[in-house]
Parts: sequence; C-alpha cells; structure tokens
Amino acid sequence: MQWPGFVGTSSKVQSPVADCSRLVNLYLEPHDSESGLPALYPTPGQSAFITAAAGITDVGTRALATMNARTFGVIGGGVYELFAAGTATRYGAVIQDANPADIAFNGISGNQALFSSGGNAYWLNLTTHVLSAAVLTNEATQIGMLDGYGLAFNRVTGTLRLSDLNDFSIWDPTMFARRSSAPDAWLAMIVNAPDVWLLGEQSGDVWYDNGGSTFPLAPRSGASFPYGIGATFSLKAAGDSVLWLSQNAQGAGIVVRARGYVPQPIGSHALDTAIAGYQRTSIITDAEALVYQRSGHTFYVLKFPSANATWMYDLSTNLWTELGTENVAANRVDAWHPRAITYAFGKHLVGESGTGTVAMLDDTVGTEADGTPIVRVRVPPALVAGDGRLFIDRFELQIQHGLGTISGQGADPVAMLRWSKDFGQTWGNERRAGLGRMGETDARTYWLRCGSAPTSMVPEIRISDPIPTRITGALVDARGAQRKAA
Repeated sequence: MQWPGFVGTSSKVQSPVADCSRLVNLYLEPHDSESGLPALYPTPGQSAFITAAAGITDVGTRALATMNARTFGVIGGGVYELFAAGTATRYGAVIQDANPADIAFNGISGNQALFSSGGNAYWLNLTTHVLSAAVLTNEATQIGMLDGYGLAFNRVTGTLRLSDLNDFSIWDPTMFARRSSAPDAWLAMIVNAPDVWLLGEQSGDVWYDNGGSTFPLAPRSGASFPYGIGATFSLKAAGDSVLWLSQNAQGAGIVVRARGYVPQPIGSHALDTAIAGYQRTSIITDAEALVYQRSGHTFYVLKFPSANATWMYDLSTNLWTELGTENVAANRVDAWHPRAITYAFGKHLVGESGTGTVAMLDDTVGTEADGTPIVRVRVPPALVAGDGRLFIDRFELQIQHGLGTISGQGADPVAMLRWSKDFGQTWGNERRAGLGRMGETDARTYWLRCGSAPTSMVPEIRISDPIPTRITGALVDARGAQRKAA
C-alpha cells in the first residue's frame, strides 16, 4: 500500500505522537492535473560565481541588487559592482555591522545608487563610480525609493527621512515624519510601490505619495492593522504581497502575509511550534528574510541566525519547508548560508553570510557553494499498530531513478533509511539502497525485513548525493497497521 502522507511538508508539532513529519531541503509541488502526482522536489544548490580570489576581499555578503542591467553588492565593508564575466570592482568602503544592508536606485533621472550599512547611508554616482562619505549617520537602518525620493528609516528613533527629488546626495533635515496615529513607534520600513509600509511594535501603517507640497508622503486612509513587527529584517515584499515575522499586544512569532492592506497569519503548526521553541531557548528578534522566484514558485526564506534554523514559505502553494546547510564537522544541519539574493545575468546570485563567495543557485546542483553536499530529508507521518504488533516486511521509495552523476560522488547514488519506533524521538541503525546509476531508469529502491514495533514505526529517508532528488511517494508491506498518526 501507499505510505499515507509520505509526500507532505514539515508537520512536527508539540507532541510527536500527533505528527512527527519533517521535510528538509525539499519542497512539495501539488500536481495541477487529475492524472498527475504531487512530488517532492529539491531546493537549489549552488556553484561559485565569484570567489575572494576573483576580486572580493571583504567577507560576508549583506546585500545584492540589480537595476538597469547593473548589479551591486554590499560585501563585508565594501561596495562592489559585479559583472557577467564573474568579476567584481570595489568602489569604496562603508561601515560594517552584523545586520543586512540595503540598496536602492533612483533610475535614469538621478543616475545614483543608495546604500545603507551599519546605520549609515552612502550614495554612488553611477557614471563616475565615486562613492560618497556617509550622507546620513546612524539614521538609515533601512532605505528605499518611491517616486524619485530616497527614503531612509531610523529604527532607533522611528524616523522616516526623505531626500531631494532624484538626488540621494541631499537630505533636508526638515523633511521627516514620525508616527502619530498610534503610540508604538515605527521599527521597520519597506517600499512596495506605490506604498511605504511602516511597522511598529504592535501595529502598522501604509503611507503613499499624495503630492503634498510640504511633505509628499501621507498615511493611506483605512490602511492600518494590528500586526507589528518582531524582527526588523524579516520584512520583505514579493509581488503584491508583504510578509514579516509579526508581534502585537498578544505576543510575537506569527508570520503574516498582506495582500492588499490586510495581513493574515500564514504559519503552519510545525512552524509555530518551532518558533515557540526558538523563543524559549534563543531569540527571534534577529530573524531576517530574502525572497526569490524559481520554477514558477515564489519563495520567502526566513532565517533565524541565533536559533540556527531556516524555514521557506512557498507563496504559490502556501506551504512551508525547512532549509539548512550541512555542517559535517558538527554532524548537524545549520541555518541556510545564503543571506542576500538578486537576479542578474540570467542567474540567481546569492551571497553567503560567512564568506566572500557569490554563488549561482541551480536546481541541477546538489552541493553548496563550497562543495558541501546538500542533505535532503523526509520523515512522513508514522504508521500505528492495531491490536497486535506492527511488522514492516518491505519498504520501497518511489523516486526518479537513473540520475547519477558521470563520476565522483553521486555516480552510484544511494538513499539512507533508518527507523524510529517512538515517533521520531530515537532512531535505529542506517541502511542504504541504490538510486540507479546514470541512465538506470528502471532501478528500484527498496529495503526488506525492516523490523517490528509494538506501537508505531516511522522511516527517515536521507539523500546526500548531489543528484536532483524527485520523490513521488513510498510503498509499504505492513502487517498489523491500524492507521497513520493523526
């Protein structure tokens, strides 16, 4: 029979008896035809685009952005332009801190780029490539551009400042706004034209350009909401949506998505349980996010640096999965390494938090930028015993076969299986089965004599070979199974 719920998402909740499901470095794509099958597809791997030896001397990428066929990055303490040939030019230095940086442009009318880093703002002349000294000091936690105006937001004072029209070099000290509609000061800002989203500790507003002669921005009538922000750098825009890790008077830790001006919670029980755990053992206020679009899906990636975990939301399916980068030395999966992303030169370029490497995302690559294998994990809901003991005589993984590499690791790829008899709390020994060398499309991946248990059994499938993992289900010959765990 088919293993119930094998193709599914992470659903691990407070009690593993209720559900112990996990999905790591795979995402679920429901099929859009009656005859098709839902499947688990691999999250993309990375291959190096630019390394420290190819022009980047600073470490750690904190921002990437592309506009008018030009790509810029804030990498370590430097501002760089990246080129299609895989080279980079450093234009100058900025102050560096542990937070993400921002990049904004004012188009052909201004011909400038604006950079925020370490709370300061700097502008770059896109013709002469001269980077200014800080034009704002400790006043630019986040930046943006709307209708030709540069916007700089200061999280400490809750102040929004505007540059002159089409000129990031001039910031009139009288051109600013602070919140007066509610008592909680603003803590985060993002521009999603034609709107500016401003979020406080417990609530938020949407402003727009009303053409006022004194100050051109004003609150949009009726566009206030009872969701503030719990992590300033979790705020991201994706098409017609704005997403963030929220906070309000009742608590913190719910991820919301606003389409129009009405935020709605989008978390799963598994995500909410995980975030509650991060709050108990660590912090969530340093969470940060990035957004990218690939293979018809738009993904919101939410990283918790202190908790060392990453989750990814698919805006197309409204489903969550876990992401991570294998730490071989520590025998664990760490938070996903990429921190900044842009689409340039027909590629998705990502910058890592701990190195000067800028890499290309690629669905056909099964390794991280440094060559570390990506470990993909699926734990489905458990099978539960009936009146007697549960026996698993045969377990078969339904997966696309024959995708082995030409040589090296992955030439003879395998899947690793281990079993738990207590809903994923402890695990038995690992066993392996082949996935088929290149071209062996008729291979089958199965295990015999998988054991028995008095109450339940749940498998864990792990694949670390650098192949495009595509799973459509699992078959099981079981005796004594009553039902899957609820």
